Amino acid sequence: GPVGPRPHAGGGLHMKQALLPRAARRQRGALLIEVLVSIVLCAFALLAFASMQGRASTAEFEALQRSQALVLAEDMGNRINVNRAAASSYVQTGLVGAGSLQDCSALTGAARDVCDWSNLIRGSTEQSGSTSIGAMLGARGCIVRAAGSSDRYIISVVWLGLAATGAPPAPCGQGQSDFPDEALRRVVSVTVCVASLRDAATAPSIARC
Repeated sequence: GPVGPRPHAGGGLHMKQALLPRAARRQRGALLIEVLVSIVLCAFALLAFASMQGRASTAEFEALQRSQALVLAEDMGNRINVNRAAASSYVQTGLVGAGSLQDCSALTGAARDVCDWSNLIRGSTEQSGSTSIGAMLGARGCIVRAAGSSDRYIISVVWLGLAATGAPPAPCGQGQSDFPDEALRRVVSVTVCVASLRDAATAPSIARC
C-alpha cells in the first residue's frame, strides 16, 4: 500500500529532549550552579592568596630595612667607641644623610666618620646607574647627646616604612618634612656610653651610664 510520510530526522531528537524527565533537567541546572559557585570560590581563594603573598613580601621588606638600619646605627656606635676622646665631636644638630654623596677624602677624625656614615645612609654601598640604592627608603641619621648626661650618646637611623603602624617614640625625624606621616616613620637607636674617669667628690651630679 502507499507509504506515509517519514518523520523528519531531527524531529525525533527534539521529541526525546522534550520527553526528558523534569528531574533530569533540574539536575543539569543544579550541576551548572555548583560549577559556577566553585569558580567563584576559587577566585576568592586566589585573591586571598595574592593578598597574603603581598603582605608577606611587605613584612619581609620591612624586616630587611630594619636590619640594615640597625647595622648602620651600630656602625656609628663603633666609630664613636674607637674615638671616645672626641665623642662630643660626633654630635649633629640636624638629620644626617640628605642630599647627594660627599667626598670625604680630605676629612679626618670625627668629621671623616660622620661624612662616611652619611654616604652609607645615602646608600653608597650599592648603585643602580647613578642612583644609590644601598640603604633604606628615605634614610636619615641622628647623633645626639642623651638629655641630662655628658656620657651617653644616642645614634638613631630613621627611614620610611611601607605599611602604616604606630608612631615610634624615638624623636629622630619627628616633625621633619622628610617624614610627614608618623605612621610610616621607622626608627632604630643604639646608645654609646663613654666612661669618664674623674674624682667622685668633684663630679657634677648628672646621670651616669
